Amino acid sequence: MSVSVQLKYTRDHYWIRLDGEKAVVGLTEYGISELGMIVFIELPDQDTHVRKGEFIGSVETVADDEHNLLVPLSGQITAVNRLLERAVMLIHESPYDKGWLFTIQWSQEAELEQLWEEETYIREFSLED
Repeated sequence: MSVSVQLKYTRDHYWIRLDGEKAVVGLTEYGISELGMIVFIELPDQDTHVRKGEFIGSVETVADDEHNLLVPLSGQITAVNRLLERAVMLIHESPYDKGWLFTIQWSQEAELEQLWEEETYIREFSLED
């Protein structure tokens, strides 16, 4: 499983690429493998103001399971990967590049301190090679 040192992570299997006051958010390769084959994804609306932990969308797997997507940071959604809704396989093929979910202008600096470094994510989910 791929885990990058340039990213931050959450217990809920989100990766976060920080860029100033904005962040790109996606699902980790390991998190996707735990969900199974995703066949449908519903993403939030652009310009939506959100609070950490709020429901922002869902994914449906081939096993007909639906899983909620909860926002990992408070702020405003600034962009949404609508291509992913039409070509959901991108999340499997390129989870850290073309399979991103949305970007957010984060508003709570204290929440950034709760994000995990790659070592913590690897250790928590026993992803060592």
